[in-house]
Amino acid sequence: MCQTYYTFRIFNLHRSSTMKITTASVHVVLFHFFCFVSFVPSASIPVQCKIPTNLKILYENIADMPQIGSDQLAVTDEDKACPKSLFFTDIRKRSTCPWYLKLVHDSLVYPPLRMEAVCRCLDCLDSDSNHLCVTVYTKTTVLKRTGECVDGEYVYKPSVIEIATACVCARKIDVQQRDNANH
Repeated sequence: MCQTYYTFRIFNLHRSSTMKITTASVHVVLFHFFCFVSFVPSASIPVQCKIPTNLKILYENIADMPQIGSDQLAVTDEDKACPKSLFFTDIRKRSTCPWYLKLVHDSLVYPPLRMEAVCRCLDCLDSDSNHLCVTVYTKTTVLKRTGECVDGEYVYKPSVIEIATACVCARKIDVQQRDNANH
């Protein structure tokens, strides 16, 4: 319909005087504007989504374990360097692979705050050069925000993520040994 009307107005433009050309031009411009507005779907107008108020209840229904580190406080001013001695009472400080806790914020998941372990040393303390510190990961279920918005609220779906929970001393992987084990 828009194309036909446009062609008709152009045809009239060629046969009209200067005054009618101006009027016809205004009609063409206005008509195109209204055609454009009528074809723009109302769904393209952004909807302001909100975080659902029942996320905590939804999370408690799907959570397979308590939030990792939720009862531990992050020590932000603690020395993050590898210690010289192991004379501490806290397991994460006296381990042969000590670690500190880092607060991680991820606004796309619920719960948005979690604690994650970060190894303080590369090599194990009180060990030979055949061992190194490695991070232990624990799988846990969170609610992850999808790209959907329903009834003005974000949609969240269960998702399994890995969270760094500790550091342990492990033997270095010998590439030659591993290749021999596979044959």
